[in-house]
Amino acid sequence: MRPPKSAPASSIPELQRRLRAAYPDAKCALDHIDPFQLVVATILSAQCTDARVNLTTPALFARFPDAASLASARQEEVEALIKSTGFFHNKAKHLIGLGQALMARHGGAVPADPTELGALPGVGQKTANVVLANAFGVPALAVDTHIFRVARRLGLSKATTPEKVEADLCRAFPREDWIELHHQLIFHGRRVCDARRPDCTVCPLLDLCPTGLGKVKDPHSGVRFTPAPEGLRPSGVRERGRSEMAPFQLPPVSPGGRMRHPSPIPNLKEGPPQRVVSLVPSVTELLVQWGLAARLVGRTRYCIEPKWIRNTVPMVGGTKDPDLDRIRDLAPDLVILEKDENPKSAAEALTALGIPWLALEVRTLKDVAAELRHLGAVLGVPEAGEARAAALEARLKGRCRKGSRTLVLIWKEPWMSAGPDTYLGDLLRCAGLTPIGLEGYPTLAEDDLLALAPRVILLPTEPYRFNRRHAADLQRRFPDAAVHLVDGQALTWYLSRTEAGLDLLEAL
Repeated sequence: MRPPKSAPASSIPELQRRLRAAYPDAKCALDHIDPFQLVVATILSAQCTDARVNLTTPALFARFPDAASLASARQEEVEALIKSTGFFHNKAKHLIGLGQALMARHGGAVPADPTELGALPGVGQKTANVVLANAFGVPALAVDTHIFRVARRLGLSKATTPEKVEADLCRAFPREDWIELHHQLIFHGRRVCDARRPDCTVCPLLDLCPTGLGKVKDPHSGVRFTPAPEGLRPSGVRERGRSEMAPFQLPPVSPGGRMRHPSPIPNLKEGPPQRVVSLVPSVTELLVQWGLAARLVGRTRYCIEPKWIRNTVPMVGGTKDPDLDRIRDLAPDLVILEKDENPKSAAEALTALGIPWLALEVRTLKDVAAELRHLGAVLGVPEAGEARAAALEARLKGRCRKGSRTLVLIWKEPWMSAGPDTYLGDLLRCAGLTPIGLEGYPTLAEDDLLALAPRVILLPTEPYRFNRRHAADLQRRFPDAAVHLVDGQALTWYLSRTEAGLDLLEAL
C-alpha cells in the first residue's frame, strides 16, 4: 500500500477513523434488489442525481423487470419512462443494448467478471466498479464527481482524471476498505464538501485538509480558501439531528407593529450569549473586530467579511429569507437582526422557536453610537462598545451640516436612491454634504433624476454593482456634477465601517 506523494501515510488511518465516525450509515444510494436493477440504475445516474433515479426506476422495473423484457423494448417506450433523468435518447439505447447483450452472452444474468461487465453497452469503468462492489462484494472504488472533488481537496490525489484519482486512492487505502470508502467519500461530498460552498466549519476532516486550511488553492474552483485564525474558529454545530424535527416555516408578516428588543434576554442571567447567529453583515464584522469571532455560529450569505468567515461560519440563508431549520440546528442563544433589513416574520418565527433575538435599528449616526453601547452590554463587552461609541461621538462634534447637493443611487433599472431620512443621508450630512431626494428609498423616473439637479452623485458598489461604465454614463448626462464610484461597504456597513464611510466622504 503506497499513498500518493500529496497524502502523508500517517493521515490515512486517522482519515478513515473520522469518516467511519461521521458516516456510519454510508451505503449505496441507488435503490435496487438485484444486480440487474443496480446496473440499470447506475447507467441512469450519469449526469443525474440518485434521488431522481430512485423516483424513475420503480415504473421502469415494473414494465421491464428483467433483461429479457428490456431486450425487446421499444426505444420510444423506454425513453418515455426515463426522460426525467436526462440524456434519455442515449440512455434508452444503452439500456436496450444492455438487455440484448445480457440475453445473448450471459443468459440474462449480470456477470461478476470485471472484463465481461465492462464490455456491456453503457457500462464504463465507474459503472462496472459500482456494480462489482455493491452487487457482488468485489473490492472496487468507483470515482464519481463527489469523490473526484473530495479526494483532490483532501490532497489524496493531484490527478486530473477520475481514472488516475481512482488509482491513487486504491494505492493509498487497504483493498478491503475500498467499498466502504467509496460510500463515505460520496456522503462527505454531498453533506459537507459541496462543490460551490463547502461547509468547512462542520467538516470532521478540516485539520487534515490542505484546501480547507488554505494551504493550497481549491483544485475544484481555483480559489484559495481563507481559514479562520487559530483561536477564532467558532464552536460549530451542536449534535442535533435535522431529521428528528419538522421543518419550520416563516409565519406571514403581521400588518403594522415593529420589532423590539426582547426584554429580558433569557441567557443574560447565565452570562453573555456564547452562540450568536448574525443576520447583519456589519454586525458579523463588528463581532470579529471585538474579538468575539469564536461566538459566531451562523451568518447570512451576505456576511462575507473578514474573508475567512465564508469558509468557517455556516450560512443560514439570506437577510430576507433566513433558513429557520438551519438556525434551529445551530442552537444559538442569540440571533441579531436589523429592523430595516430583516422581515418581521423572521423575528416572529424565532420567538415561536424559543430562540432569543435582538433587533437593531440604525437610521442615524447617533443610532450607531447607541447600538454600539447596546451590543457591547448584551455581549458582555461594554468597554468595547463604549470606546467605539465615544470615539464616534467625539468625531461628530461641531460638524458642518451644509454642503454640495448629493444624491446616492443604490439601484438601477429602476433608479433608486437613499433619502435624507436614511442612514446614508445622515452619513452625508455628518461628512459635510447635503443629501437630496425623497424620504426612504424611492424609485426615480428619468425626469425625477434630472429634476433633482445633483452637484455630486455617488454610486456605491453595493447593493447594486455599479461600475465605471455606469459612472461614465451618468457623467455624460450630468456634465456639471461630480460622479464618484465609491466603496459600497464603507458607505453602507454601519457599526463596523461608519468611520470608514466618514473617511471616504471627507476625502471627496
